Amino acid sequence: MSTDQSLRTLLQRQERERQLVAYEIHDGLAQYVSAAIMHLEAYEAGLPQGPGSEPAITEVLRLLRQASSETRHLIAGLRPPALDELGIVEAINTLVADARLEIPEVIFDHTGDGDRLSAEAETALFRVAQESFTNIRRHAAATKVLITLTRQPGGATMLRISDNGKGFDLDTVAADHFGLEGIRQRAHLLGGTAHVISQPDTGTTLEVILPATTG
Repeated sequence: MSTDQSLRTLLQRQERERQLVAYEIHDGLAQYVSAAIMHLEAYEAGLPQGPGSEPAITEVLRLLRQASSETRHLIAGLRPPALDELGIVEAINTLVADARLEIPEVIFDHTGDGDRLSAEAETALFRVAQESFTNIRRHAAATKVLITLTRQPGGATMLRISDNGKGFDLDTVAADHFGLEGIRQRAHLLGGTAHVISQPDTGTTLEVILPATTG
């Protein structure tokens, strides 16, 4: 088995494991937390003094709601159900919603004919976007991010993510820094390309193009 085939098999296995864990959390832990919240809310509403009259119950509800939120973030990080059920656009929307909690302006534009890409292509694009947002939050100090997903003439798909953050010197950054090598490998395994444009104080643009493929 070639190196590319081995890496492709490894990535597929990892995604399957993430998917199984995400579904286990969604169908198990998340459901129990939601049920506990509903029961406590109903109990609190029936108190003679009304909601908020029992500080201990109010605090437990706060903690449970926080646990529910963390559970949703965990599921989304592992593999959001939207990726399998609705496709790459909705999956990226989950990343955008999270990013907006920390980045003042995040804009997502997308075009296409509505056809689903192959599962492997959608997974690759999602992981590229996920890694990019992680890098932007950790390193870029950006206030604006523009992400575009477009179907090009001939059927290729382009994902471009640009930020107005610190940027960096590509000539002095290790090849695997910021997860760039992982992004390049994902694109390469599907016959695509990944290109980064950045300079200090000028922001960063990542462009990934995958060849035509449908699910």
